[in-house]
Parts: sequence; structure tokens; C-alpha cells
Amino acid sequence: MNRNKRETLFRFTLGLIITLIYLIPLYWMVTTSVKPVSEIFHKPPVLFPSSFQIDSYKQIFGLPSSRAEIYINALSYLKNSLIIASITMLLTMIMAVPAAYALSRFRFSGRTPFVLFLLVAQMLPSVLMVIPLFVLFRQWGIINLGFTSVILADTALALPFAIIVLRTSFLQIPVEIEEAAWIDGGSRLQVLTSIILPLVRSGIVAVGVFSFLIAWGEFVFALSFLQNVAMQPVSIGVFQFVGMYKSNFDSMMAFSTIVAIPAVVAFLFLQRQFISGMTAGSVKQ
Repeated sequence: MNRNKRETLFRFTLGLIITLIYLIPLYWMVTTSVKPVSEIFHKPPVLFPSSFQIDSYKQIFGLPSSRAEIYINALSYLKNSLIIASITMLLTMIMAVPAAYALSRFRFSGRTPFVLFLLVAQMLPSVLMVIPLFVLFRQWGIINLGFTSVILADTALALPFAIIVLRTSFLQIPVEIEEAAWIDGGSRLQVLTSIILPLVRSGIVAVGVFSFLIAWGEFVFALSFLQNVAMQPVSIGVFQFVGMYKSNFDSMMAFSTIVAIPAVVAFLFLQRQFISGMTAGSVKQ
């Protein structure tokens, strides 16, 4: 076996191992949610369920099942997360597109320090931002004002990364394309919306998916800013579920599976655009 084949085999094996490390917990989560209760704690562990049950899914949605009812309003949690994540994604895109375009096309004083600030800001975890944001939002009086506080916080968390990715995506587009459109009578806004944005669709998809998933799974901001239980998202729902029903592992895994579905579906259907957008946003600075 020559060197190239050995290297290819090594990379394939390494990639397969890493993939299995990521997929095994997901597989275990899904199979545990449909296993009979007698097989959940079986020793040795049961890798393939002998039969499938859906009582765990019926319980979390409040449907009649053969076991004792578990009260957890899964639909309410999912609805709240969908509202928060969708508005966060929309707000992030509205702010990131013009900011990234300006950073890629205009020359102004302080542009380089601002880009460096964005690079640093995207590395800050939410736990470092929660206290300053809480003090600021309390002064503004929006802590208990619907989903406003957590949406703004999630947007602040996703925005630096979104601007960086879109900026480098805009840099891939030659300026000559815009100049030709301007000669034909198009305004800068018309050129941006009609010509440039379709060309950076992959970057926009990547940013949209990223900001949606950030808001969908964010825990610290939701726990700190949403004091009304009826407005809490799925991340808080999973946390409360673990605290209240420690022994109901099948229902716990069923709820976790439902929470994971949007991320899995988004990646399966948009993986080409997502990977393309992320790659395009990491080539040219």
C-alpha cells in the first residue's frame, strides 16, 4: 500500500471515529426514548430495542398513555422557542447584512479595530454577558416585557459571528459587478438586494441557521431574563424535566429528541448551503 492510500485510509478511519463519537449519543437518546422501560436499565445495555413504544412521546404532549401522566407542556416550550429563535434570526439578518456590507465595501477610520472587536466578541460566552445585559435591560424596563430581553440578548450573541461570515462572503463578490449595475442606473440598495444578496445566498443561509440554533438552544439568557414560566423555551423545559422526573428516562429522552429535531432537520436540508457559506466566510479576510 503506497503512502497516498495509507494517508487516505487514515483520514477515513479518523473521520469515521469522530463521526461515531458524535452520533452514538444521538442514537442512544433516540433509542432510549422508544425502548420498553424494562430495557432502559438492562445490563448489559440493550443496543437495539426489542420493541418500540411511543408512550414517552404521548406523555410529554399530554396525550393518553398506558402509564402515569407526566405534566410538562412541551407544545408551549416549543412554541416559545420557535418565536424566540425566529425573531432572533430575522433581527440578526436585518442588522448583519448592512453592517457586513459596509465593512466589506466602505473605507472608514476604525474599520480594522471594529473587525477585531467582532472577532473577540464572538468568543465571549453567554455567561460573561448575562450580568451586564441584565443590569442594562433592567434599566430599560424590558426584563418582564415579553420575549424582548432574551431576543435582544440572543441577537447580541449571534451578531458578531454573523457579521464576520457575511463580510467575508461579500468580499468574494467583485466590486466590478456593482459598478456595472450602477452604470445601468441601479441604486446601491437595489444592487445590494437584487444582485449581491442572491450571490451570497450560502453565507446568508449559514448565518440564518447559526443564529436560529443559537437562540433555540440558549439556556443562560432564558433562565435569567424570562421569569414567567409560561414564556420559557425548550432549554428551560429540559432543565425542569430533568429536575422533576429523574427516573423517567424514556420521557426525558423523548423530550430531548423533540428539541433536537429542528437542528437535525436544518442541517440535513441546508447542509450544502451551510457548509458552502461557512467555507466562503473563512477564505478571504
